[in-house]
Formats: sequence, structure tokens, C-alpha cells
Amino acid sequence: MKTIRLATSTTLPLPIQQPLRAFVEARSMPATSLDQRPVVLHFAYSIGGGGAEAMLMNLAESLDPAKFRTVVVAINAKPWTHQLHRLHEAGVDVHDLESTTYLNPRTLARLHAVLRAERPDIVQTWTHHADLVGGWAARVAGVRNIVWSIHCREIHRNPGDSDVKMALFRRALSYSSRFIPQRIISCSATAIEDHAAIGYPRGKMRWIPNGINVERFVPDTDVGLDTRAEMKLPPTAPVIGYIGRFHEMKDLATFLRAAALLQARVPEAHFVFCGGVEIELGEVERELLAQLPQRQQVRFDSFRADPWRLYPALSVFSLSSRTEACPMTLIEAMSCGVPCVTTDVGDCGRLLEGVGQVVPMRDPAALAAAWEKALQLGATAREEIARQSRERVLEKFTIAHAARQYAETYAELVEVKS
Repeated sequence: MKTIRLATSTTLPLPIQQPLRAFVEARSMPATSLDQRPVVLHFAYSIGGGGAEAMLMNLAESLDPAKFRTVVVAINAKPWTHQLHRLHEAGVDVHDLESTTYLNPRTLARLHAVLRAERPDIVQTWTHHADLVGGWAARVAGVRNIVWSIHCREIHRNPGDSDVKMALFRRALSYSSRFIPQRIISCSATAIEDHAAIGYPRGKMRWIPNGINVERFVPDTDVGLDTRAEMKLPPTAPVIGYIGRFHEMKDLATFLRAAALLQARVPEAHFVFCGGVEIELGEVERELLAQLPQRQQVRFDSFRADPWRLYPALSVFSLSSRTEACPMTLIEAMSCGVPCVTTDVGDCGRLLEGVGQVVPMRDPAALAAAWEKALQLGATAREEIARQSRERVLEKFTIAHAARQYAETYAELVEVKS
């Protein structure tokens, strides 16, 4: 089998490159190891840039290494050097297929080679395209235990995809869901209903909400002030923040329309968009940005390796999405004690459950009014919201809690030695 070259061979220091390269070469040879742990192989497009990827990282770091050996295979891991370091530190083996598309003969050949070398006991795939491609590839490679993941309510269209292609893709997912995966894990209770409606077997689906590292995402006033200084934000100014992809499902047009309404009433309001740069906005969004009363009070920050340092700098965290499943960013903000305002989509209301504000989607006036209400909270009220938000995360949305449920699901499929 041709040895797969890792992205780390060009992006990580030599002390990290060598053991990873040696591992791949060793796995190409006949097995002589006494390691009896079940191998769980995760297949995804990438290891950064979205909520599903963040959950994959959290889970890979948190599964008990005494019980499972964790392997991550990504179509394209090279841009995410920080995540590669995190996985290495957690003892996770990483394969980068060094591609940009799923359905490329070279990519599929490399994926098949990894599956044959690793001989996983379980393959878990992440997001719809990975489910279909990775699920079938695992089945062809002889893997019986396949777990799909649902991290979106919708099956999203890639740029250039026709209506016919999308219809065929949905039909292929629905058909394959009946016999390719043994289990289907959804981070969202709402998404289970959506997928049952298009033919996914309800009996295979299990709801496991996303979980975060609550020791990393903590309330920290000093860190918030440091981050504001780094971003040249006034230490006492009201700051509304968004963290996430610049995808049409996030409806940043509504966010910017609400921003204009708020700045008309609260001229000192600042806004932070983290997850992309201005040029990545659509044409409509760029036009709305230019019309803001205080355009100079908007900051853009591309993807951060340390988002836990940004949340404490915010007065309010907000989502304006037209659809969500179980947004990691909302849980992270809650864990940092930041008041949250979100549209009433997916599991957002279920996550907040009274400790934040929920508004109708595509309603800029309601969104701006909720922001203004949050900014008017006194110190005591903010402290109480911070306390309740953090307690709710500690009770229901820690990665330790989620990892236990994933481990239980895996143990239903393979024998796990205690």
C-alpha cells in the first residue's frame, strides 16, 4: 500500500512529523501489536472551520484512550495546524488525504488504503457528504460497524450543484441510511425529525447534544479586556459578537440590518464578526455593511485558534441564523457567561431554555431590540445570567458528558474491555 503523506509533514515540527509518518508506514505492514483496543476511525472533510469539526476535535481529545484508539482521516487537514497539534497531543493518529473533493479517484483510493491499513472496528463519518462517501467506502473495505453523524437540519448545496444533483444526493442518503450505518447520531433533536421526514430510519437515530471543554471556555474578565485591547475595542463599549462561518444559512444580512437599527439608537455599539474576512461576505451583506451609521466600529477576525479568549470580550453573543442544529458557538458563549440572543431555529431555544433571548428569524427589528435589552442589563442581572448559563452547560453540554454517550454507542457495536 502506498504510504499516505500527512499534511503534518510540511506544517509541523520534525519531532511531530516523524512519529506520524512512522505510524502510517507501520500500519501498512502486517499487524504484530498486542493492542486490543477497538479502533474508532473518524472521517470528515476537515478538522476545523465549523461546528461539526469542533465537535469531532472535542470528541477525539476526550474518548478514553485506555478503551479506544482514535484515528482521524480528513480530506483536507493541512490548513488547520493548531488542530493537528491538538490531535497529536491527545495521542490521535491523523491521515490527511490532501485533496479538495470527495469524489476524486485518487482521494477514494487513498481513503480505501487507509481503511485497509487501519482495519477500524468502527468508522464514524461527519456531515452528509462524508456519511455517503465514507459510509460506502467503509462498507467496501469490509467495515461492518458504521456510524453516521447529523450536524445540520438541511442537506446543504455546494456551489454549482444543480437541483437534479441535489435531488439525487438526498435520495442516495435516504436509501443508504437504511442499511449502511448501524447507528446515526444527531447533535440536534429537531434534526432527527427533519431526517426522519426524508426517510432516515428513526430507530437508528440517537440524540447526543454537542459538548465543549468547560475548562477552556470560562468567564474571565481579564482575558476579555486583553482581547479588546488586541482588537482595539474600547474597554467599556457595548460589543455584539458573532462567531461562525460566513454561510448563507447564518443570514448575516439580517444581522447587519439589525446592527444598523441598533447603532441608530446606541451609536457607541461595536460589532465583531469572527470566522471570516469582509471580502467573504456576499454582495448584499457588503452593501448593508457600507450603510451602517458607524461602519468603523465593525471588526472582522478570521478563524481563531483560541475562541475562548474572544467570548469574554463580548457584551452579547448573537446568532441570526435561518437554520441551526445544535450550535457549538452558543454553548461556548453560555459557558463563558456571555448573554446570548439567537433566532428561534433548531435546538437554539432548547439550549438557552430561559437564560437568553430568542427572537423570530429574519426579523431585524426584533433582533436589535433584544440586543438593546441585553445591553441595558445591570451588573447584578448580568452576573445572574452568567451563573445560570454556565450551570446549564455544566449540567448538560460538557464534552465529558457527550463522550460518555458516544462511548456507550460504540460499546453497543463492539466489545470494549474495561
